[in-house]
Amino acid sequence: MKEVFFDRDFQKLFLANLFSGFGQGMTMIGISWYLVTETGSAKQLGTTMFVSAILMFLLGPYVGTLIDRFPRKTILLVENAVGFVILFALALWGFCAPYGHWMLISLFIVTTLIFQVHYPTQSALVQEKFEERHYRSINSLLEIESQTASVLAGGAAGLVLGRYGLPVVLLFDALTYLLALLLISRMNYVFTLEKHVRKSPETGWLMQFAQSWRYIKEKRGFLLFGVSVFMPFIAVMVGNLLAPVFVAQTLRADALIYSLHEMTYAIGAVAAGFLVTGMSKWLGEVRSLVGNTLLFAAAMTAVVVFPYGWAYVALTTLFGWCNASVRLVRQNLYMVIVPNHLMGRVLSFFQLVGMMMRLSLIGLCTLTIDYTGAGTGYLVLAGLLVLAAWGAHTSTRLLLPSSVQSAATPQAKAIHRS
Repeated sequence: MKEVFFDRDFQKLFLANLFSGFGQGMTMIGISWYLVTETGSAKQLGTTMFVSAILMFLLGPYVGTLIDRFPRKTILLVENAVGFVILFALALWGFCAPYGHWMLISLFIVTTLIFQVHYPTQSALVQEKFEERHYRSINSLLEIESQTASVLAGGAAGLVLGRYGLPVVLLFDALTYLLALLLISRMNYVFTLEKHVRKSPETGWLMQFAQSWRYIKEKRGFLLFGVSVFMPFIAVMVGNLLAPVFVAQTLRADALIYSLHEMTYAIGAVAAGFLVTGMSKWLGEVRSLVGNTLLFAAAMTAVVVFPYGWAYVALTTLFGWCNASVRLVRQNLYMVIVPNHLMGRVLSFFQLVGMMMRLSLIGLCTLTIDYTGAGTGYLVLAGLLVLAAWGAHTSTRLLLPSSVQSAATPQAKAIHRS
C-alpha cells in the first residue's frame, strides 16, 4: 500500500477525489435536508430522487460506452468542470435571491449524474493505468479517501448549514470541484484503448452496450452476482431518502443528528478500507460478502427496534462498514475478471439494473412513507439484503467454483477469462 500511496499520479487522483467527494457530500446533505425541512414532507425529496433515477436509467447505456470510447482522464476533467460552473453560479444566485425549488432539484439531478459517471470512470482508469498487483491497495485507499470525504462533509454540513446557510455551502463545494479539476489535469495518462476504438468506429453506442450483456451471459452466475452484491449500495441510496425523514419525523431530532449519522457511516466505511483486505483473506471472499450483507440487514432492523438518536448514529457505523466491505470485494473481483475495454459497459450495466431497483423502491417509499413512516422502509430493505446474501452465496459458488479466496490471483484470472 505504501508503494501505491507514494506514486505521484495516484496522489493526484486521491486528493482530487477527496476534494470533489467532500463537495459532493455537502451538496447532497444540504439539498436533502433543505427539501425535507422546508416542505415538511418527504414527497419533494422522494420525487426528486425518483426523477433523477429515471434520467440515470435512460442515460445508463450511453455512460458505459462513453467510458469505453473516450479517455477516462478527459471524462473526469469534464465532470469536475461542470460541477464547478453550476455550483458557483448557484452560490452567487443564493447571495442575491432566494432559491426556487426547481434550482435545487436540478442541482440534485446534476450531482447524481456526476456520481453516476465518476465511479465507473475511475474504476476503468485505475484498471487501465496501474498494475494488477496494486488493485487491492488502490481500491482500499480510494475507499478510505471517499469515506474520509464523507466524514468531513457530514461534520461540516451540520455546522455550516445552520450558521451560514446553503449559498456558502455551495460556494465552498464549487471550489472543491475546481481543486479536483486542477489536480487531475496534472496526471500523466495515456489512453491505451485508442487503437481498439478506432477498429470499431462504426459500432453504435447501444450495440456496444449490448456487448456487455453478451459478456455477462457467458459468465455463469455473473448476473446474479452483480445484482446481489449491488444491493447494499441500493440500500444506501434508498436510505438517503429514508434518513432525513426518519431523523426529523420518527426520532424528532435536528440537523446535527442527521449530519452525525453521515459521519459515523463514513467512519465505518473508512475502517472497512483499512481492514477488509485482511478480513477477506481470513474469512474468505464468500463469507465476507455474505456475512457483511447479513450484518447490514441486522443493523437496519435494529434502527427500527431502537428508535433513539444515539442508537441511530451508532448503528449507521455498521451501514458504512458493510456497504464498503461488499463494494471493495466486488470491485477487486471486477478488475480481475472483466477486460478493460468492457469495464465501463459492464459496470454501467449493473448500475442500470440497480437503477431499476432503486426506481421501484424510491417510488414505493415516496408514495407510502408519509403514512407508514421511514421505519417500514428500513425493514423492507433489511429483507432485500437477506435475499441478496443468499444470491451472493449462490452466485459465487457458480462463478468461482475453485475458491473465491483466490479470486484475485493470476490463476483465478485465467480461469474466469477462459
